[in-house]
Amino acid sequence: MFDRNNNGNNMLPFTNVDSESTSSVKLDEDQYEVYVNGTFIGRKTLKTQGEDLSDIDDFLRNQGFSDFTASVDGDHYTIHANQQDNDISNALSVYFNNR
Repeated sequence: MFDRNNNGNNMLPFTNVDSESTSSVKLDEDQYEVYVNGTFIGRKTLKTQGEDLSDIDDFLRNQGFSDFTASVDGDHYTIHANQQDNDISNALSVYFNNR
């Protein structure tokens, strides 16, 4: 039969694995679409565990921008800027092109 040492148990190994469940296993790379005030600017790919979406915020602050908020919704990273939205968009375009 299938397994001579199964003691009458005809179950295959791992039959209790829930194939329908969704797990939070990190894929090789997580990718987010970045928007400033609703306008698509570029994609941020997190290639290593040390990278985070807050790297974008840090970059903007290092460029002198402080009047913005950011939020994550699924694979969208949305930045809301009260002023200087064109300047922030331009800075992020350079940031994404250099990565």
